[in-house]
Amino acid sequence: MKKLLVLPALFLAANTWASCPASMPQEAPAVPNGQTASIEEMHAAQQAVSHYVAGVEAYLDCRSASLHPLVHNRAVYLAETAAESWNTALHSFRQRENMLATN
Repeated sequence: MKKLLVLPALFLAANTWASCPASMPQEAPAVPNGQTASIEEMHAAQQAVSHYVAGVEAYLDCRSASLHPLVHNRAVYLAETAAESWNTALHSFRQRENMLATN
């Protein structure tokens, strides 16, 4: 009887692994300079960074139990660095836009 219960559990576990990303996103997207970028470039960068961070989060959600802590921490660092680059560029972009709007 116990053997019959183990088989469905194994199939469910295999199905969960199938939905996990095979690998973490390799490179963070390039973020344009906020002082010179157009609004279209900023929007494209925002979407690229959001997609990258979501990819890292999905990978970590599925694989964090089997990852070495240093690998996990490195992935978190890369995602945070990409988000911080975007936030810095956005801040510069908004400062430039505010300066142009007041002149």
